[in-house]
Amino acid sequence: MLHPIVSCAQILHKSRNFRMSEIPRKLQSYSESLRYPVYDSWLHFYEEDFRCDVYTEGLTPCLEHIKKFGGALTLDRSIGWCDNLEVQMDADKVNRHSRDIFAQNGIPYIINVRFGDEKSYPFCFRDIPKGSILFVGALGTQAQADRKAVFYSGVCTMIEALEPRALLVYGSVDKRILELCIARDIALVRYPSQKEVIR
Repeated sequence: MLHPIVSCAQILHKSRNFRMSEIPRKLQSYSESLRYPVYDSWLHFYEEDFRCDVYTEGLTPCLEHIKKFGGALTLDRSIGWCDNLEVQMDADKVNRHSRDIFAQNGIPYIINVRFGDEKSYPFCFRDIPKGSILFVGALGTQAQADRKAVFYSGVCTMIEALEPRALLVYGSVDKRILELCIARDIALVRYPSQKEVIR
């Protein structure tokens, strides 16, 4: 029998003001939720780009399904650090649009912050409230030194700019990010990727 694939929260650092009730205990990918829904989980969109077209082309048909779950992360459209500026800005617009749609439809959401290299910094942190709970996706960023450096730099810049009270990471966590969160007393929670869960 097949079982639904969900990622469960792993607390790496519990800050002084950390409250488990503020974060998802479980995450499930949107595509997986269509086959084996786990309704007390939150939905994420860390999926291959070809799977993303169904909701990035128009979220409206998906909303009734999304409303059945605990909440959702804002859309993840990959911002490649080597992509030209226009492509990076378009991906950022998709993410922002999903925030607006979720808010208008009463869907609890957590902002999934997407950044590339320093070219993206002037726009990718705009309109995100300081002191929020924020998500980042680490998939595809940890295997190669150059990508790891870009991701770490982006996380450092985001923390400096937005001062999140909790950082939630989908995928593996760089030891330096853990050390930074401990030093600044930012709660750090990891969710294993779908690939890790099914191994």
